[in-house]
Amino acid sequence: MGRSILEIDEVMMEYPSSDGPVTALERVSLAIGEGDFVCLVGPSGCGKTTLLRIIAGFVLPTAGQVRLDGEPILGPDYQRGVVFQHPALYPWLTVQANVEFGPKMRGLPSARRRELAEHHLRMVRLWDFRTKTPYELSGGMQQRVAIARVLANDPRILLMDEPFGALDALTREHLQEELLKIWKATGKTVFFITHSVEEACYLATTIFVMSARPGRILASIEAPFSRQAATQDSRAVKSSPEFVALREQVLRYIWETES
Repeated sequence: MGRSILEIDEVMMEYPSSDGPVTALERVSLAIGEGDFVCLVGPSGCGKTTLLRIIAGFVLPTAGQVRLDGEPILGPDYQRGVVFQHPALYPWLTVQANVEFGPKMRGLPSARRRELAEHHLRMVRLWDFRTKTPYELSGGMQQRVAIARVLANDPRILLMDEPFGALDALTREHLQEELLKIWKATGKTVFFITHSVEEACYLATTIFVMSARPGRILASIEAPFSRQAATQDSRAVKSSPEFVALREQVLRYIWETES
């Protein structure tokens, strides 16, 4: 683990309801090191997306604090790029214009915007589709555009909320491999939410397991497979005894918290 760039300190989140406050998160604390690929897993409704929204600055916690590079997070910022489950692309813009949108809003000149768009679209192997609009692309291609669009802003941390959850199994596996290549090429820190324990074991350097609501961190588990993935076939990795043992370890935590 590199030096901590994201620190979550005793975060609590309550939502009002007709029956009184509902606690979504309870005293969540964790630290994420620079260059880490962190996966967050846990039962449905445990507060995973709520925690991501707090890190993104979309909502403020009821108590506690989140800091990026030592500075409190008080609102949205391009330093925390978000990739959602369903690609939030502008349907009236071309692929290239979608990727250039963030740098354009930041006032970068057109030549630099084009340079960034080309670099990141080539990274996700979609430069040849730069003149297409999102509806002309498959779901997997749209998600790759969404990743390129976030990376074009050069964020300190990439927040991903079940980005492959709506895709078919084969496309999902291909994108897992592509995401690991992008992570290794860019050195970005990644915070990734998933319901798939197998996906977490394959992608993560560290897996955080959350309890059922109110969400708390039950365990922090180191995972070695993301750093090995470039040299081994993904199916060989996922069928190895070591991978199966890790998957079962994570599943046991989740099953115990649901029982």
